[in-house]
Amino acid sequence: MLLGVGCDDQPTQTPEQAATVDPNEHAFFDREGNPSDLDSFIASLADVDFVGAGELHHHGVGSQVQLAVLQGMAAQDRPVALAMEFFEADQQAPLDAYLAGSIDEPTFREQTKRDDNYERSHRPLIEFAKRNGIPVIAANAPRPLVTAYRESGATYADYLATLSEQDRALMPRSSVPPDDEFKARFMQTMGERGPAFYPAMALWNDAMAESSADFRAEHPEHRVLLIVGVYHVAKHLGVVTQYTARRPQDSVRVLSMAPIEGPMVFDPSNRDEGDVILQVR
Repeated sequence: MLLGVGCDDQPTQTPEQAATVDPNEHAFFDREGNPSDLDSFIASLADVDFVGAGELHHHGVGSQVQLAVLQGMAAQDRPVALAMEFFEADQQAPLDAYLAGSIDEPTFREQTKRDDNYERSHRPLIEFAKRNGIPVIAANAPRPLVTAYRESGATYADYLATLSEQDRALMPRSSVPPDDEFKARFMQTMGERGPAFYPAMALWNDAMAESSADFRAEHPEHRVLLIVGVYHVAKHLGVVTQYTARRPQDSVRVLSMAPIEGPMVFDPSNRDEGDVILQVR
């Protein structure tokens, strides 16, 4: 099975492990388990509206593949925007300022609270976007507001009503935790903690789906590449379900990552986890 990492979960690897990943110890497969490759996947994205690139956080191979996907999409005729789980809506202003060259990198990293993992995980994506004029979407809801929602026990509509107009603007307009396969997988993973945390996980999915869908509505010529923990997009669930509910006309593709031990052959439990599955050590 894919080991997913949600917004509140711990990194799959320590920084030390991520730094020593052998980039050759990986393989691509299609959703049925047939050998595939990155070039053919990128070529298939030329006119895909929304791409979810699900990562195992801070994994060296995943970081390289994400950058290659962004570079490949940027080289195609249709423009691309980069959406990031790891930037929250209240960080959009300093993110835009940095991309425009209005603030320097230390100021940007301080204002957006980048940690030590940023240097080798997501910095290459942001720097490529900056050099090439690619819009970047701070796709997630602010963590303090999500935590307050979870702890309130209120319905999302009732919680929104308690917020200031400024804070409401940072949150998705709607969020109803779905009773679907994503929920079943989440509950199985989280055990007895599942019911308490599921509304927050569903809210994160809605936040990333809505911010991406809103950008597409405003910029229909652009495609959106969302970099996100794999748990949020595996099997076209989570963010993908909520995105397609908002924009059913859009085409969608998913790249999933899965850890594997032993020979680098397809693990049947990863079937249908993505349109392409990147197995890694």
